[in-house]
Amino acid sequence: MKSLFQPLLLGAMLAAPAVSVADTDSAPTQLDPVVVTATGNPTPLTEVLAPLLVITREQIEQAQAGDLAELLRFFAGVELGRNGGPGSTTSVFIRGGESNHTLILIDGVRVNPATSGGAALQNIAPDSIERIEVVKGPRATLYGSDAIGGVVNVITRSGGLGTTLGASLRGGSDDTVDGSVRAGYAGERSSASLQVQHEDTDGFPALRGFDQDTGYQRTSVNADGSLKIGEATIGARLWDARGDVEYYGYDANFDRAVVSQDYRNQVAAIDATLPLNDRLGATVKVSRMQDSVEQNQSDDEVETIRSGADAGLVWTLPNQRITGGAGFVHERVSALSFGSAIAEGRDVGTLHLQDELHYGRHRAVVGGSFSDYEGFGSRFDGTLDYGFDLSDATRLVASAATGFRAPDATDRYGFGGNPDLKPEKARNYELGLQQRLGAYQRADLRVFRSDVEDLINTICDENFNCTAVNVDQYRNTGVEISYHLNWDHWSATLTGLTQDPEDRATGEQLLRRAKNSAALKLSRSLGIYNAGIDVLGSGPRKDFGGVELGGYMLIDLTGGVRLGEHVALRLRVENLLDKDYQTAAGYNQQDRSYYATASYAY
Repeated sequence: MKSLFQPLLLGAMLAAPAVSVADTDSAPTQLDPVVVTATGNPTPLTEVLAPLLVITREQIEQAQAGDLAELLRFFAGVELGRNGGPGSTTSVFIRGGESNHTLILIDGVRVNPATSGGAALQNIAPDSIERIEVVKGPRATLYGSDAIGGVVNVITRSGGLGTTLGASLRGGSDDTVDGSVRAGYAGERSSASLQVQHEDTDGFPALRGFDQDTGYQRTSVNADGSLKIGEATIGARLWDARGDVEYYGYDANFDRAVVSQDYRNQVAAIDATLPLNDRLGATVKVSRMQDSVEQNQSDDEVETIRSGADAGLVWTLPNQRITGGAGFVHERVSALSFGSAIAEGRDVGTLHLQDELHYGRHRAVVGGSFSDYEGFGSRFDGTLDYGFDLSDATRLVASAATGFRAPDATDRYGFGGNPDLKPEKARNYELGLQQRLGAYQRADLRVFRSDVEDLINTICDENFNCTAVNVDQYRNTGVEISYHLNWDHWSATLTGLTQDPEDRATGEQLLRRAKNSAALKLSRSLGIYNAGIDVLGSGPRKDFGGVELGGYMLIDLTGGVRLGEHVALRLRVENLLDKDYQTAAGYNQQDRSYYATASYAY
């Protein structure tokens, strides 16, 4: 593993000279943005007790990534498994959790489908994202099912001050063309913005031993508006992505061949906030989510439509903030797979209560929730985060939380389905140390243990009669560290994770999860120029069929120049060392590739 960490240590040494003179040569750069995902309320980052990662708009622009998955890749502890090329199914594993143990939100709205598999990360265009917040560990008290390994909240872009216009064009390897246009307006009492993006790429041969490219197309629309009426604010948002993706499947003769599918992902929401007095505020949100896929070479299809409403009260006191809320969701699933049809719906009702306290050196977040799922009944979950300030710069943290994943429609009614399945259940404990190093740096150290039981697995007998049952369990213990620098012209994020994700039934390492990983994101601006390097080192892992996937190191380079007040050019070299590696057995990953982006902002 020595070679894995050498580039990271080099990056840290490059950053060190900037740190050493930070207190004398430059005014502080903000290290305390306001975030919402950890507590459900706007909270300064330095007051958050939960382990939280924030990917800023500046980092998104520098990365010049093709989708959300690529943005998450260069952070240790967020592992990806991609079955092929652009637009292909991408799994995300946080802290060793299963791929369906990560909850994906877009502007706070759940986008995980109610069928097997995780959310379609590959269909979320980076140019529509303002920032990304990643909270690690169970968060069922706020978000319900699926929030076991963590929560990824994608906050989309809104209108800026005054009138804004923008456009970008990205092109590069594999005949990739990606363009977007954007317009926005924000006044004292109203705002609106609209963005349209389209990407088209030929891709590359995604399956080992085959030479046919697998292409991808995506057209997305992101729109929002708000209006202030008296003291109330009403807002509306729409995100829609649709297109076509090619991948290696099976033809009518069950031979490997390139096939394709059409997809559509959509989130629409209307929300309102109303201050009832100086201390009490009310919120209401109505949302609709759609996730649909249609195969082009067969009649197979799958669709989830989820409609919901949430209402909440926030009571702010001198030393605490109390939040209560209730929600109702109706999920409808329709699917056809190999002639087997699913047409099911279920209702979900939730209640939650949370208290955020701050007395002297003591901070705490205490929360509880009650969920009623049609199909398996009710469940209680809880969260306790406690922090003690040893000094103005040093805080000790202790946390305990529970989480769960409700059986989805495929578990209950698909091949081998069992309507009597129980939810998968999780418990997490951790100790941490949060350290601020002057005005420009912060570090976070966590030691954690997660236990998940009643995992759903399909068991078959010798006659291939299969039934889904709650039979498996796993444990993951680990140490996680992060370091952030934002000073003058320098920005750096260094993350590392060592873990032991163990299948408790067999004692084996969980599939597609490495025991060790480390990552560095380092950037430097100088006048009109900027440059950056992203480094990821990941250890070996196992995959299905006993396949051993080797460890790998990736290096990406980025650079840019501003041409006047409104125009910028950026370049990116991906996989600089042309590393041949796999995140899923048998599937190729992108080799060395090149991209250029021209953008205009007014």
